[in-house]
Amino acid sequence: MAENAMERIVAELRSTGSAHYPEHAELKNVRVVGHTPKSDHYIYDVVIDFADGSERLAAKIYRAKGGTQAARNAAQVEASHLFRVYKVAQDKNLSGIPRPVGEFTELGAVVSEKLSGIPVQSIIMKAALLPGYADHGTLQSAARMSGEWLQRFHRATADMPEQLNGEKLMSDLGKLCHSCRGEGLDEASINKILAGAQDIISRNRKPLARSIVLNAFSPLNIVVGEQGIGFCEYAQMAEGGSSFHDVAQFLASVEALEKYPFCNRAITAEVQDNFLEAYGASVDEQQLLRVLKIKALLSMFAQGRNVKESAIRKKVMWANVMKRFIQQAADRSLAPAA
Repeated sequence: MAENAMERIVAELRSTGSAHYPEHAELKNVRVVGHTPKSDHYIYDVVIDFADGSERLAAKIYRAKGGTQAARNAAQVEASHLFRVYKVAQDKNLSGIPRPVGEFTELGAVVSEKLSGIPVQSIIMKAALLPGYADHGTLQSAARMSGEWLQRFHRATADMPEQLNGEKLMSDLGKLCHSCRGEGLDEASINKILAGAQDIISRNRKPLARSIVLNAFSPLNIVVGEQGIGFCEYAQMAEGGSSFHDVAQFLASVEALEKYPFCNRAITAEVQDNFLEAYGASVDEQQLLRVLKIKALLSMFAQGRNVKESAIRKKVMWANVMKRFIQQAADRSLAPAA
């Protein structure tokens, strides 16, 4: 399906490319220069050549695992999200959101301009692996720009604040801890998480900001380019929710990189501190974010590593690494003050 869909997309762009880019001279060609397979979709890199230059696009084509209509539905949902946030970007002068190009949802595809840059996760990994790489401020700058971009996005899509539902949050944490107990998370860590979370939640009185929630704001989906931060993963976006969900997701995704032996605490802590400072989280808000970060980490642990039965040893190794990691994260974030 993907190859056939890509042929039709290329043919359509050859006919309409000039209309999408009226500032360019004559359209010469449309080329597919590469693709990246993912679990539920492919990303194709497309180049439109004009007489006076070129433009790069990203064509996301969903796999038809659940049938052709399921792929179309997924594309329609993501396309509606992308058009929604791109309009916000135009209205609020927000950069870093790709422009949608054409309408290809009947093919199970979403096409947009390609945001060029280096993923923040790659920058973190380079800082961990290459001595002196972080000394030039690249890592700190990427973290700060990420925090500033997310703050602007949340403010641009802000809704009425709401009070924290502490009972629901504690219930969710309890269920996650129960799930992780089956993977080997010990009772001491579970008690520490629940007691520390309850203490922080009971002291929270300030209403929480609401906005569009991206649900995928992780270092892997954020790119740093010449024009600043870019973000292009809108498939999981929600029209309304707690803004702190995105913040906690980023913090948890960064901290989870510590499961790699070469990515130490000093690096991940520096990224998180710079991100939070740039986002503008207060001291009290940072306390609550510790709880939400642990919740996100527990979710990662509970989901487990998706591997084939033939690779069950890798799954067990992953669970053991994550178990130790969750224990350490609980000690750092939710241990009671002395």
